[in-house]
Amino acid sequence: MTRTYRLKTAVAGFVAAGALALGATAQAVTLDAGVFTAGNGDAANPVTFNVTAGSGLFLDTINFDLGSFTHFNMTSTANNILSFGAPIFENNGDTEVVPAAATFTNQPLADLGLSRDYHLHPQGLNQGGGTYTVSLWGSTLGGPGVPIPGAVWLFGTGVAGLAGLARRKMMAKA
Repeated sequence: MTRTYRLKTAVAGFVAAGALALGATAQAVTLDAGVFTAGNGDAANPVTFNVTAGSGLFLDTINFDLGSFTHFNMTSTANNILSFGAPIFENNGDTEVVPAAATFTNQPLADLGLSRDYHLHPQGLNQGGGTYTVSLWGSTLGGPGVPIPGAVWLFGTGVAGLAGLARRKMMAKA
């Protein structure tokens, strides 16, 4: 696990370094997804960006705030882009908190109290005419109607059955 994380971090670092080295020809895009709310940045209405990637290695930025949501989600499609991914960084100290991925599902992120708590760095290698689309939205897990898993019901009935057998055995001895 640690080696995989270090490898992903190293790859992300090389991509970022390459993007900086090609800074004269690279075009960095900075986008603002805003604050996610019901109707704008929820599962039914995700914030979507269609981006033409900079030539060669590119490293873009998308700032966002989950608002009242507690989990981050992202889907992406990339055309003519090699090794596309987007790590998540805190805007407080620019610290990477989640390694690069092309998709995030229910990724928990804490509210940092900033106007834009986090940013993504979509990155990859444009092989010519490369474009990507990302859809971002917030969600919450749990909530008032959390179902109890079947295993809990099965375990509970088993314990009740054992308690009944023990009681019957104690009654037979008395």
